[in-house]
Amino acid sequence: MPVEKLFTEPELQVLLDMNAAPPHGQRNAALIIGAVYWGITPSELSLLRLEDVMDQGGQFFRVWTLPASTAYNGEVRELHTEDHVLPFFEAYMGQRVKEGLYKSNQSWYRNSDPKSYFFLNDRGEPFKLSPRKKGATDYQPASMNSKLKQLIANTGIQGAKPSTFRDTFIKNMYEAGCGYKELMKVSGIKGKETLDRKIRPHERELEAVFKNLFSRVKQPT
Repeated sequence: MPVEKLFTEPELQVLLDMNAAPPHGQRNAALIIGAVYWGITPSELSLLRLEDVMDQGGQFFRVWTLPASTAYNGEVRELHTEDHVLPFFEAYMGQRVKEGLYKSNQSWYRNSDPKSYFFLNDRGEPFKLSPRKKGATDYQPASMNSKLKQLIANTGIQGAKPSTFRDTFIKNMYEAGCGYKELMKVSGIKGKETLDRKIRPHERELEAVFKNLFSRVKQPT
């Protein structure tokens, strides 16, 4: 059975540090935290709008709802933005406003268009979804996946891929005591088998298991 790669906290710090260079360092940091702390998919990262995460007064919601139109499996999900991650999003939003991206003539939402996508690419444009194949009616987040792969590639972390961000979120929620019902609510994943694949021991845990399994058993003399 293949063992999935998950990010450790030191690796997460490496991701942030190695992608901090201007001019997109603040966006990169917000994107990394959005992917691993909110646990949202590349499609959801692409479709998330400013009004989803911020109120009219320009304050980030501490508890907010990912709408069904954006959410994986069409499942509305409640997400949180706590104090320790808020600076990542504040710094990015400050840079967005400074650059005048999707500026509005209204005073609300920090003079920004509330319907604009929250995460913008290196050109200050939305991360576009692409048809899975010619003539297809379903779409994939090719642009966002490419950016997440680039962020990982900048670190030299082996075995990670775009799905690793969300898988790390799910495993950490499980380790914090979330049962299957809670995991389904925060992830939008409906299948127990799918969750089982994400919460089984990852590589480092498996190594620790083998090192300690029956380690106190003594050879008979």
